[in-house]
Amino acid sequence: MKETISLKSEWYLEYEDGTVIGPLQNYVTSAGLGIAAQKVAGLSSPYLVIGDDIAEGDTIAEVFRKSVSVVTQLGNAIRLRTVLLAGEGNGQHQKTCIFTDATDAPGSGTMFNLLKVPWGKENQMILTVECRLTLQ
Repeated sequence: MKETISLKSEWYLEYEDGTVIGPLQNYVTSAGLGIAAQKVAGLSSPYLVIGDDIAEGDTIAEVFRKSVSVVTQLGNAIRLRTVLLAGEGNGQHQKTCIFTDATDAPGSGTMFNLLKVPWGKENQMILTVECRLTLQ
């Protein structure tokens, strides 16, 4: 499944007699997408959260979390990269997500996105996990 972040921009004209014209078609400029991406890149306290459950919906039974190592933004693209060291996040996992406004405490923050794909990491392996967002 391919999902993208997009911005929908609509204009409306509402006259004093109650007449409404719209939605009027327009577009977000490249500069506007860059500004929006900059705001997303500025999410407060992003954390990578890993879970092993297979429950439906926007939930995760987390088994590991770590502060995102680095957030970069170039134009309308944002990259959130987290380095898992040898002893971190080992095992077979079902879900991975980014939480914002989070802390080291399990369950803290708000889920921003969710990946439901099985993957694994072995002890003594160093792995970089990247969430790449593109605004279109």
